[in-house]
Amino acid sequence: MATLKTSIAARYHPQDLPYILTDIEQVLSPSLLLKSYWLNTQSLNQKNAALLLHWQKIKLQLAAKPWTQIRGAQAENELNKFSSEIDVIIKLHQILAGKKMALIHLAELIEFFLIACAGLFLYYYSKKQIALPIKKLVSNAKALKERHFAVDFPAYKNEIGLLSQGMNEMSQEIQRLIEGMQSQVKQKTEALEKANKTIEFLFSISQQLNTVRLTSPILFDALNALAKQANLRKVCLELNNGTFVNSALGCASLDPELLRIPIIINGKPYGFLNYVTGESEPDNSSLIESFTGLVARALYQEEHSLQAQKILLMEERGIIARELHDSIAQSLSFLKIQCTLLDRQVSAEQQAQAKQTINNIEDAVSDSYKQLRALLSTFRLSVPESNFKEALLTMIKALQLQTSALISIKQFAANFYTDASQHIHLLQIVREAIINAMKHAHCTTIEISCIITNENKVWISIIDDGLGIKDNAAKVNHYGLAIMQQRADELGATLSLNPLAKGTEVELIFPYKKPLLNQGTTNV
Repeated sequence: MATLKTSIAARYHPQDLPYILTDIEQVLSPSLLLKSYWLNTQSLNQKNAALLLHWQKIKLQLAAKPWTQIRGAQAENELNKFSSEIDVIIKLHQILAGKKMALIHLAELIEFFLIACAGLFLYYYSKKQIALPIKKLVSNAKALKERHFAVDFPAYKNEIGLLSQGMNEMSQEIQRLIEGMQSQVKQKTEALEKANKTIEFLFSISQQLNTVRLTSPILFDALNALAKQANLRKVCLELNNGTFVNSALGCASLDPELLRIPIIINGKPYGFLNYVTGESEPDNSSLIESFTGLVARALYQEEHSLQAQKILLMEERGIIARELHDSIAQSLSFLKIQCTLLDRQVSAEQQAQAKQTINNIEDAVSDSYKQLRALLSTFRLSVPESNFKEALLTMIKALQLQTSALISIKQFAANFYTDASQHIHLLQIVREAIINAMKHAHCTTIEISCIITNENKVWISIIDDGLGIKDNAAKVNHYGLAIMQQRADELGATLSLNPLAKGTEVELIFPYKKPLLNQGTTNV
């Protein structure tokens, strides 16, 4: 088109030729030549350069003056060649454009593939890094709501990871708090259970020490229970009266790891509780101190009870002694005086026979008076301990002065105790049996036994090695036997006189009223 305009201008409008040439030069400017890094444009650029040179040649021809027809025909011919060269270049540009379009389509295909890959990557990435973590967070949140704190929070290097980390730290903190609270509740529960067991133990010990008379077997059982409750290796009681009450584990008094707690109540000391704790055992000092307090109270009550019983016994003995002195003693004294007056008033004819009768009466009255004085002295004796064995020993000591026969205790149950009413009846029965043996048996030994049988019955036996009851039946004081039987009936006991190969046995059997006192006798 440009060549056509040039040819027409050169032929018909020479005045327009400069303008047309300027337009063509602008189109053919070297700055508009093609440059490509992807396609080979060297040949095309060479042709463009040749085309420019050709154009310069044509331009010189067109610009030369004067313009002639021959020059115009030459210029037109050159312009036709120039046009052909332009057509070739255009075809090359079309080929180049096709190649560029192919490259563009390839780039679009590659771009689509990359976009598809990016889409798939984003899908799987969002599924793995966003959807699954969110789903996991929701599941963990539900688990936390249901108080299941042992959940797994995955770590991600994004906002969800930060949220997971925060929730994980929160769940761990909540779990630590709950475990801490559970641990504290467990500790408090264990402490309460231990305190409850301690209270039950102390209540049981309190009942055991205060419902029965305090004896070594009772203390032995209590010490064994303390050793089990407090996990002690050794424990024993060391009382101020020199008594040691050991447990089944042995005495702790000589152990180098000895611990001592004084037994004190109302400022009065009774001794010490000696114990040795086990290895790695918790501190049970409060339990042991409470136990010591119960033992101190039991000892105090026992002492108070013994003193009260002693006072009752002494008062009862005093009353009996006063009654005997005021009634029978005065009557016997009166009878003795009357016998003396009767002796003076008897006539001489019957004096010998009357004197014999009077002497018999005086002997009987004197003998009764001696027995009465012995009985009064027995009642007025001061017994330092108000238990039956001590009272029996005191009575034996007084009666031993009146006979050459050896009076002794052969056997005696260590855990046998009596109340005030039993105390008097038993003492009188034994005393009457001993006096009968002293007066009528002509014996050399009198043995006394007091045993508690397996059937929980008290068996008391007084045996002498004298002549025996059959050979001396006429000399036995039947009134004394009747009184002994009456006292046995008061006790609910069975009284029997059993002849032996040598001597006689007075046997008394009755049920024991305090069976609990029989516990632990084998360990005394």
